[in-house]
Parts: sequence; C-alpha cells; structure tokens
Amino acid sequence: MKLRFLLAALPFIGIYSGGSLAAGTPLLFGLPFLLVWNLFWMAATAAILAIIYCLDTRDEAAQAAQAAEQSGGVQ
Repeated sequence: MKLRFLLAALPFIGIYSGGSLAAGTPLLFGLPFLLVWNLFWMAATAAILAIIYCLDTRDEAAQAAQAAEQSGGVQ
C-alpha cells in the first residue's frame, strides 16, 4: 500500500521540481527546458497511474457480491 502512495507522489514532485532546474538551461529539441520537462512528466504520470492501477488489488464488485451473499439477499 505504501508503494502506491509513493508512486502517486512522484508526478507531483517531478512536475513542481522542474521550475528550480529550468533557470539558465538551454533549449532541448528546440523547445524550452521547462516545456520538455512538463511533457516528460505528463507521459510519466500516465505510466505511473497505469502501474498503480495494476497494483490495485481492491475489487469493489466482488466485495459487494460477497456482502450480498453473506446477508442472504441478492441485489
């Protein structure tokens, strides 16, 4: 569970740390450094969220069916 929280914090830290790195940096791929930094973290955020989704073991539908079965009624 801690791993998911740490992974979720990475994009926040990554995006907001770029401003301090951008002072006086040259262009990358013909674009300002901060723009490249934000584009990278946008893609990295999607990848990190996919990893978090795969690590998520909660299954609300199965839990709801199990609770209904234990109570004796079907919803």
